[in-house]
Amino acid sequence: MRGTLARLALAGALALSMTVPGLARHWHSDDTAALVGGLVLGGIAAAAISHDHHHRDQYIPPAPAYQPAAPFSPARGVVCYPREGACYDNDGDFLPSWTHRVF
Repeated sequence: MRGTLARLALAGALALSMTVPGLARHWHSDDTAALVGGLVLGGIAAAAISHDHHHRDQYIPPAPAYQPAAPFSPARGVVCYPREGACYDNDGDFLPSWTHRVF
């Protein structure tokens, strides 16, 4: 995609640089409006083309086969969460030893 845009920009620059000097005329405000409009439309088209592939390959994961069990406490001051597969103390600190023991 970048190569195509680069070639398009190069072709436009070459076409503008090869104008016959006898055909040159004064710049008018209408020319500025047309240039700005063309650049805006070109930018919109380039953005649409570059983001076209984002909607093609979306993966929707399947629903879990079962609901995880409710949180439980294997010992005083320890709470384990099966959904996370982790255990914490009452202050919310992660307990790796209990996590390894339970899960």
